[in-house]
Amino acid sequence: MPGLSLDLFPDEIIRHILLYVPPHQALTAIQPLSRRFKSLASESLLWRYYCQTTFSYWDKKHEFRSKLAAPAVTIDWKRLWIARTKKCQDLAVVFEEILREATGDLERYRRLGLEGYDVKDYLLSQISCDSSLDDALARRYYAFIILDSINRGVAVELWSKFQWDLSSRKGLDGALAAFDMFFLHDQPQDIDYIMDTLDSLSRQFRDEHPRLRDMSTRQKALVLVSWLRRQNLTGMDHAELNYRNLRNCLIGHALSEEEHSSLPIISSAIYCSIAERVGLDASCCAFPSHVHAAVHSPLGETLDGDQRDETFSEIMYLDPFGSSEEVTIQDLRERLVEFGWREGTDAFLKPTPVSVIVQRTVQNIRETYSTYRSLEGTGQRQREYELSRLRSGIPGLNMDLAAYAVKWAELMIRPANSDHWGLGLDLFLHRFALTYKEDIWLIEKYLLPLYDQSLATQPGRQRESWENVRTVIEILENLDSRLPVPSRRYTREIEQRVLYKVGQVFRHRRYGYIAIINGWALKGSGLVTTEPMPEDGDSSGPKTFYSCMNEGGERHLVDQENMDIVTDPALVSDELLFLAGRFFKRFDRATCTFVPLGTEAYPDG
Repeated sequence: MPGLSLDLFPDEIIRHILLYVPPHQALTAIQPLSRRFKSLASESLLWRYYCQTTFSYWDKKHEFRSKLAAPAVTIDWKRLWIARTKKCQDLAVVFEEILREATGDLERYRRLGLEGYDVKDYLLSQISCDSSLDDALARRYYAFIILDSINRGVAVELWSKFQWDLSSRKGLDGALAAFDMFFLHDQPQDIDYIMDTLDSLSRQFRDEHPRLRDMSTRQKALVLVSWLRRQNLTGMDHAELNYRNLRNCLIGHALSEEEHSSLPIISSAIYCSIAERVGLDASCCAFPSHVHAAVHSPLGETLDGDQRDETFSEIMYLDPFGSSEEVTIQDLRERLVEFGWREGTDAFLKPTPVSVIVQRTVQNIRETYSTYRSLEGTGQRQREYELSRLRSGIPGLNMDLAAYAVKWAELMIRPANSDHWGLGLDLFLHRFALTYKEDIWLIEKYLLPLYDQSLATQPGRQRESWENVRTVIEILENLDSRLPVPSRRYTREIEQRVLYKVGQVFRHRRYGYIAIINGWALKGSGLVTTEPMPEDGDSSGPKTFYSCMNEGGERHLVDQENMDIVTDPALVSDELLFLAGRFFKRFDRATCTFVPLGTEAYPDG
């Protein structure tokens, strides 16, 4: 229509149109048009919307939920969007350097890790990057491990707060949800999700029981446990087969998985978390072998609502895992006698601090890990799979993370001034240095202060080598700053002796596993092989060894004589394809070979 102009449209229509304009265009193309458009495209409501739709995740330092609840005009949303966008661009540059540079990764891990959830949106975009990208494998792998580190950081920070109040009964739900963060990967069921789920369940319970306020404490407690069991939110089916499954130790999995299976400790924690949300004074009770829930009456009342003096309180016990009925204190005491406890049994009947419940969960995860490892090599693949299966991640690597989570929890929950605080610290630091170097920022921010505190309380104690946190950090820094020494095929003899190249896939003749070559060395180069000698025992003559990585993420040295090259890409598992991203940028299916991420160490392949 001739003469039609946007100036003729009312502000309300322009505001609505701006919701469909990309933020950067509103900033650079719309605002310069006129004073009116500059004003409309600068409004707080618009930029609050842009902040909500541009970024799914915000680090807690922004207090984003609190900002959303405040009047829009009280927050400079445009400035926040600009600052956050600029930060994402800077962090993207840091991430790209990890893919390009051969040294200096530790500092880049620090920078990305310390930004927390502010880098999560970007990392998720890299995890889901297009397979056609030349470096898709490496891009996905490094985004994945850095995001895992950030998720672990949320858990470690939460556990670290219990150092200052190990007797607290508050925060049980978060302390247990922290374990889920070690296995969250790129999924949405984080701690906020778990808390929101518990909030939602408590609202649903209230809505379905409108006369809840008229009930006594005992009635509320029993109605709640019956409701949870009807919803199938506690307990598990076929406990004789499924009891030790890793997912049963995780409150987030118990709440979000369709079968809702959980161990007694998690069933009781779910009960107590919802009970507190509906006004009950509930806590876990660390009864031997089977955690129960304990519910207190308000001071000055019995469980049935009768009035008493202001110091009076009663306690009742429940087993949300296995029953909708109240468990009498007499029953519990009789069971303690059966267990062999004659004195001091009331200690097991008192409400238990969160730190103790976390340690009980640690024991359960450790038992699962031990059971899984005991099955290795027995051929019970289905049982191994069921033990380790979670909603995401690679089962074998999730089990390694379980062992890692256990140690982090112990170090954070145990008092640093105790004699047992550093027990197994050398094994933990070795695992960190070998597999989880991206956690360097976590070690420095949370573990190092506790390590110093432990040394200060034990002045005669000397920690050497792998027991010394600072020494391990120094070793990693030195290694991270060194360029690899090139190994070249500069003579005919090397060409004749080194038959295979970096990136080729092979099957081990003796053990049958599939692996990728990521390096080679001639006998006498200083490498020591853990391979068994040939069956005839003859170890004389020239030897060629290859460093390789298999599906479990383990690195081995393999004798060339024990290798059969694989040319069928179908034999390369998803697990191996993921792990390959550490050293390789893409997989060439036509030749069944991996293309190295860098050529500094092996320029000639």
